[in-house]
Amino acid sequence: MFPIIGIIVSLPIIAFGIFGFIYSGFTDGYDERAIGEVTRIYPIDDNNYCAFSYTFKVGSEIYSGNGAEYGSNCSILKVGTKITVAYNSDDPQFNSSKYDKGADLGMVFFFEILGFGILTACIARLYYIHRNLDTTGDGIGDNMPATDEQMKTIENGMRELGQFYAIPKKRLSHEQAKQAIDNINKQIAAMKKHR
Repeated sequence: MFPIIGIIVSLPIIAFGIFGFIYSGFTDGYDERAIGEVTRIYPIDDNNYCAFSYTFKVGSEIYSGNGAEYGSNCSILKVGTKITVAYNSDDPQFNSSKYDKGADLGMVFFFEILGFGILTACIARLYYIHRNLDTTGDGIGDNMPATDEQMKTIENGMRELGQFYAIPKKRLSHEQAKQAIDNINKQIAAMKKHR
């Protein structure tokens, strides 16, 4: 049951991550892009946070905006740094720099890795369950390779029936071997009954 629940949980996480990746930094009606330039950087506080101002040009008009950055990008962000600005084509005063969403993009990747990790684990678990499914209750998974004892029983049964036994190129599964042994035993019982 866990793998099915895990797959159901992982798919929305992956969808959220993909949606977030596509729209991170460029949402809220910001349907156009421009290249802007950082004009001022405000002091970095103890939490490694910096704010900045930027300008960008649309046609002959110059617009401005403010952004923020977290972490190590603060040290590489300088006055004059070229940045991508997303803006509303109807009113460019509504805009956002790509740096505004840096932390969000990190979360998007976190959710992607988390979602794909859960999905991979669940698929692997389903494969393991399928491979080791024991429908007969004998403690050996049906899809596991046949035991040496089973293969020897098949060989001896075929010889007792007077049939030629050729070692199969691919080892039978546990379930296939059980079925073969059952068929051989039925044939032997029928043969003994007619004697």
